[in-house]
Amino acid sequence: MSWCIAADSSCNLRSFEPAASDTSYRLAPLKINVGGTEYVDDRQLDVDAFLDAMADEKTASSSSCPSVGEWAEIFCAHDNVIAIAISEDLSGSYEAACTARNIVMDDYMREHDGVIAEKNIYVLNSRAAGGKLEVIVRLLDRYLTTNPSFDEAVAMVEQLEASSQVLYSLSRYENLAKNGRMPRLVGAVATKLSIRILGTASAKGAIKIVGPTRGEKKMYRKIMDTMEGDGYRGGLVYIDHVRNLAGAEALKRAIIERWPAAEVEVIACGGLCSYYAEESGLIIGYAW
Repeated sequence: MSWCIAADSSCNLRSFEPAASDTSYRLAPLKINVGGTEYVDDRQLDVDAFLDAMADEKTASSSSCPSVGEWAEIFCAHDNVIAIAISEDLSGSYEAACTARNIVMDDYMREHDGVIAEKNIYVLNSRAAGGKLEVIVRLLDRYLTTNPSFDEAVAMVEQLEASSQVLYSLSRYENLAKNGRMPRLVGAVATKLSIRILGTASAKGAIKIVGPTRGEKKMYRKIMDTMEGDGYRGGLVYIDHVRNLAGAEALKRAIIERWPAAEVEVIACGGLCSYYAEESGLIIGYAW
């Protein structure tokens, strides 16, 4: 039976190749509208050109989730599918994926006389965006190499979601504030004072402010102290960055210095995460 690990494009893995046999990785793209131009957040998106266009545009911009049809196309193509969606508190992607699952499973049952024998779809609300999804995808893939049953894989992905978290280290907040992801006053004051704010995901998956940071070293220390407070003692970490490779690499070195056994990956943000994290933003996902 074929397996598929699917995610929407709030997950910044673009060219990921699963290690598990008979397993595919598929991406359902979100879209960002900037000045009347729709940018599809897929592997072909030129993120640098997108960021430049966003910086030049003065009118309102917005994002939209993958359609039910886009999720359904992925679900139809594989026997066992585990889909990981951005927090339902941040986007309609999870709801669209759940609707697609119901449609695909209903069609499958009609075609097979009401018997579900070789079709399984599970949709996970990650309660996050960015690095947490990448951690879940990567660790789920490793688990699939052990040839688990579908129910065992679902139990594992639920465990991974419960034992992982995301942090957002941001210096610009315009798009978060405009789209109701952050109080406008907080964003305006932080921008005016050039304060980098550290945020995390609440229990429901909304962005929750941890606190302000000033200076790179203090920021890295606050990030690592927060990780440790969550239970991190070494393990997989993804650091996503928006045109801030130097900052991401410096944080990676700091994490490995504190936890030598840490496995840290640095990757660039795709379109959706770049849109919200904005220039120099960092998104850190980790599991414990």
